[in-house]
Amino acid sequence: MYFENVVLDATDPQTTGRAWEAELGTETLTDEEAGFETRLSVPGGPELDLCFQRVPDEPTERPRLRLDVRAGELAALRLESADPPRDLAFWQWLTAWEPVAGSEVPGLQHPSGRGPLLALVPEEEPKPEGKNRTHLDLRLESGDDADAVAAGIADRGGRELHFGWGDLPWRHFADPSGNEFCVLAARKGS
Repeated sequence: MYFENVVLDATDPQTTGRAWEAELGTETLTDEEAGFETRLSVPGGPELDLCFQRVPDEPTERPRLRLDVRAGELAALRLESADPPRDLAFWQWLTAWEPVAGSEVPGLQHPSGRGPLLALVPEEEPKPEGKNRTHLDLRLESGDDADAVAAGIADRGGRELHFGWGDLPWRHFADPSGNEFCVLAARKGS
């Protein structure tokens, strides 16, 4: 399993996505009515897709996942947590990213030591009801057992969410602090 996407809700995915693309120097993957995707390729490190999906209403909730950009680079994905050390262990297992020593907040980084930090920051307030307007996606690799991954998530304090959206090629989960994320099916032929 690997970390693949940062998904952001937007009423105008093209305008929002192109603005982020211009700021980060990323590459367009998809530009269609339903959404805009752009790829951040870190030399010698991870590839992360920023996916802007169309929603009907402007997000009003304070985001629990924020993109921290410094000098035109995505420095960190700052995810609010009720218990940062606990959630650090959860996300480390989930992503296989490694803890960063000497960081001001608990954080993980791609094993290459390159790319953004996944920083677990203390939450300002408990997670409200409702879906996060920005979330993370992970992708299974061929040979990964989706049910075993779901069991591992539950064993580590997460839970599967059932939104009743029909048969989708991904499953919805929440981390121990309630932050939603998706686990996508393995790519065909991989």
